[in-house]
Amino acid sequence: MEREIAFIPNETFEKTTEQDLVASEVDFYQTEDQPARSLDRNMLNASLLSTLEHCQLLTFEGEQHLFKRLNFLRFKANAIQMTLNSKRPAKKKLREIERLLAEVSDVREELARANLRLVVSIAGKLSLSRDEFDEFVAEGNGILMYAIDKFDYSRGYRFSTYLTHAVQRHLYRFIERRKKRAAREFAREPDLLSRELQVEGVSDEISDAEIKAATAVIISKIDAALDERESFIIRGRFGLDGTGDCKTYTILGEQLGLSKERVRQLYQRALEKLGEIARPFESIFAPG
Repeated sequence: MEREIAFIPNETFEKTTEQDLVASEVDFYQTEDQPARSLDRNMLNASLLSTLEHCQLLTFEGEQHLFKRLNFLRFKANAIQMTLNSKRPAKKKLREIERLLAEVSDVREELARANLRLVVSIAGKLSLSRDEFDEFVAEGNGILMYAIDKFDYSRGYRFSTYLTHAVQRHLYRFIERRKKRAAREFAREPDLLSRELQVEGVSDEISDAEIKAATAVIISKIDAALDERESFIIRGRFGLDGTGDCKTYTILGEQLGLSKERVRQLYQRALEKLGEIARPFESIFAPG
C-alpha cells in the first residue's frame, strides 16, 4: 500500500460524498434494437459474439457519472492511504481502502464492457484475417483499460472519441512495428535458405554477398518453380510467409489437411526442384 493510488483530480471531490454519486435518475444506457448489428459476425467467435450482444452503449450522462465515481473512489482511497501508519497500518482503514478499490474495479469493468464493441469494430476494420483480428482485439483491450484510467471526463468530451484515437494510434504503430520486423526477417532469408539447402564448404574466394545474392534469386523464383502446396510448405518451413516463424511439418500438415509424412515428402520434392534452379549458381554453391 506504499504506492500512490492514481486518479484524475477534480475540484469538486473535496465536497463530494459517496452518497452524492449513487445513481438515481441517470439514464445510463442508450436504447438499441440490435446492439451488435454493425459487427462482422464471421470474424467473431461464439464467446465474444455473446459478450458483445449483451454490451450496451452508455449515454453521455451515464458515462460522466461512472467516470466521476471511478475517480472519486480512487481519490477517497488515496486520501485514506496517506493517513496510514506505514509500520502499523490500522486494519479498519485497510478494509475501507480494499472496499473502495473493489468498487473501482466494478466501475472500471462496467466502462470496459460498454466500450468493447468500439474496440472490436476498429480491430475489424484494420485486420486482414481472423488471426490478425483476434490479435488486434487483444491489443485494443489493453489500450481500452489504459484509456479508462487516463480519461478526464471533466473536459466534456465523449470517451468514444478519446478511445478511438488511442486504439487506432496504437494499432497503426503495432502494424508498422510488425512490418519492420518482417522486413528484417526478409533480409535474413538468403542466409536461412542457404543453410536449409545444406550449402557447405563454400570456397574462400566466394564472398558472403555473392552467396546471398544467388540465394535471393532462388527465393524470387519459388512460386514459379513450385506448385501451390510446395510453395506454401517451403515458405512456412523457412518463415518466408510473413510471420518470421519456421513451422514444423505437423503445423503445416494441420494447415493443409495433410499428414506430417506427406508434408515431409512434398518438402523434399520442393527442395529438389529448387536444386534445379540453383544449378546456374553451382560454381558458388559447389564444395571447395
